[in-house]
Amino acid sequence: MAAVAFGRFTLIDPHGDSVGDVVIAPECVLLQRGPSGRVRDVSYLALWSAARMQSVADEIATLTRVGSIAVNSTTPEVYAILRAIAPVAAPLFVGAGRCSRRFARTSLKAALARPAPRHHNAAGTR
Repeated sequence: MAAVAFGRFTLIDPHGDSVGDVVIAPECVLLQRGPSGRVRDVSYLALWSAARMQSVADEIATLTRVGSIAVNSTTPEVYAILRAIAPVAAPLFVGAGRCSRRFARTSLKAALARPAPRHHNAAGTR
């Protein structure tokens, strides 16, 4: 059974507060605005061509390999999706994983339900 790579991101507002967590996988974007918030499927924000799905998978692999925390224009597909969700937020890469393609949405919702790794806010404190 094929596996799908996914990336988990936290959106940080200009004041350094988290405004939501996002999981991105090819053909699937899930958003949760707060730890007790409902998980929303916002996959419609991207037109999913085969080329875009491959680009998203490649960019998630790059973020994982490099260990980059700030998401910017070096990963244009992922960055565009995150900017469409929250234009003024700073997206931070907080982790990656793999899940079964067959149960991707269920696995991705479970990944969002787990607490995100802690990050440094704009002031540099935890």
